[in-house]
Amino acid sequence: MAFAAKNKKWLGYGLYVVLVTFFLLYYLFPTQAVEEFVDNSVSRMNPGLGFKAKRIGPWIPAGLRINGGTIYLKDPTAAEVFKADSVYIGPRILKLARGEYSIDLSGTAYSGNIRGIFHAGDKNGAILQSELSFKDFELAQYGFPAEILKHSVTGKLSGDIVYGKDPANAEGSGKAELRLSGGRLQFQAPIFGIGSVDLQNIDMALELRNREITIVKAEMAGSEVKGSLTGSIQLQPDMKLSQLNLKGTLEPLAEFYKNYPEIRELLKSMRKRVRRGQYSFAITGTLGEPRFRLL
Repeated sequence: MAFAAKNKKWLGYGLYVVLVTFFLLYYLFPTQAVEEFVDNSVSRMNPGLGFKAKRIGPWIPAGLRINGGTIYLKDPTAAEVFKADSVYIGPRILKLARGEYSIDLSGTAYSGNIRGIFHAGDKNGAILQSELSFKDFELAQYGFPAEILKHSVTGKLSGDIVYGKDPANAEGSGKAELRLSGGRLQFQAPIFGIGSVDLQNIDMALELRNREITIVKAEMAGSEVKGSLTGSIQLQPDMKLSQLNLKGTLEPLAEFYKNYPEIRELLKSMRKRVRRGQYSFAITGTLGEPRFRLL
């Protein structure tokens, strides 16, 4: 009996220590210091970006839970580049034990899911390799593209992104494969009487090197229009000033002429620019002020 009572006493002490530990973790957690650390890490990757969060706290068994985490532009508008509803960040314990700095990431944003892996060669992040996958982002909830393009795109976006950065390549390089399904382009104001265009499905392959995004492939298969796009975007610290050098083709389909019969006469006047039913075009200027012209 005495032995059992002693065990109960130690069990009580252990439970007390656990409860106190949880109290200290959750109520005395250095939220501001962690937020500043993440903000500095984001700024090292891109000086024009900053980070803030509604709440940051510890998460069992080992990691952080970030609610309302937002990456934003540091220009006067403080435009929201990306916002996650909830994200869990946790170290890979076995790799950490071997001196490797590697973390897992999972969460939700824009009604979709995110999963990723970030691996740094040392605690200062001198060598960084990352892989990020996301699925079914609702673009109707994502306002940043509309702020730059002045038109809104709806639909569900999924993709895979790989990014790497090391002392020999300070700018970083990467590639991405993106897929838009159920897409629709809504113009800010009607163009030739057209308020929106059915995009349906778009598949894109992108590469990043020396602050230049190369569009290796972009193919659109809609019920109204088919099209393709290639070229490059030279990134600038102010995203709206990024230079465009793009070329592509558009092929109006029978459904397009059915929905917009008034456009048929306009397109008839451009027959010299039609090759096998396709119109070639170029987009130059900047993301903030793109210039479109037929070739």
